[in-house]
Amino acid sequence: MRRHAFECPVCQSEQSILLPGGDASSTSSCRECRSELEFLPDGDAVKVGPTGPPTSPPPEPAMDSAPPAVPDDYLRYRGPPMHERPVAGGTGAIALLILVASLTGLANAWIVHVMPDEYDGQQQVSITVEVSNSTGPLANAILLVDGMPANLTAGEPGTYSTTVSSGMRTLQVGASGHHDAYIAEVFIALQDPDMEATPGINLFRFSLLEGEGEPVVQEQAEQEVLHGMFTWCPFLMLVFSLIGLGGAWAAWQRSSFLAAQLGALFSALALGFLLVGPLLGLIALIFLQRQKHAFSFKTGKHPPP
Repeated sequence: MRRHAFECPVCQSEQSILLPGGDASSTSSCRECRSELEFLPDGDAVKVGPTGPPTSPPPEPAMDSAPPAVPDDYLRYRGPPMHERPVAGGTGAIALLILVASLTGLANAWIVHVMPDEYDGQQQVSITVEVSNSTGPLANAILLVDGMPANLTAGEPGTYSTTVSSGMRTLQVGASGHHDAYIAEVFIALQDPDMEATPGINLFRFSLLEGEGEPVVQEQAEQEVLHGMFTWCPFLMLVFSLIGLGGAWAAWQRSSFLAAQLGALFSALALGFLLVGPLLGLIALIFLQRQKHAFSFKTGKHPPP
């Protein structure tokens, strides 16, 4: 037995092996690549080689570029269409509906914002004032409109009528032995001359406190609602209309179905011209459901019409 150092002809790793004496050949496997090797004594040297030809990996199957043919006996699908083809101009019409609804909302916001100034002094409106204290109606009351005395006509006890200019006004009522009471920024709207007395619109009630001192603010729930409308409605209409404009752009570009839906919804909530804007926004919402497949949800790219 003798030890022989050799180099694997397959992986070229340096190894050694213990060979028997004599001229007989022997076989063994490489410790690194596991290839079968044959050791042939040649005098003092030993020839090392693989026991057989190197194996090559099996060839990969060729890929056929053409799709497999549909068998002749394959049944044709006869159900409803899986996807409707986008109608040319469908999303464009929806975008136009949302755009018009949003623009009417912007117009409404401007009208409500300037309404108090636009109505100022356009009409002489008849109003009724009722004055009382804790015990009952008060006679001989005086009324100041924007700090100027008004010409009152007495009716039933504690009830007076006069005319004031439309627009934002300040009403202040006083009576002898009582604190004055006032309502700041009363909105007097244009009215039909035959309109019945309506609290907070053309009928204002004042309850005076006995004693002397500073004027007392008189609350009018109806006027608070009007003040809230003039303060918040233009702002909300503006915000809703801007969201609608964004939805109109999304519908035009067919970039986001959700953005188009929100735009149609908020364009309706903007209440453009009371009924016109909501009607157009609702029609856009209905048509959007039929064009849902025309929008892309992930890539931002829409399919061709």
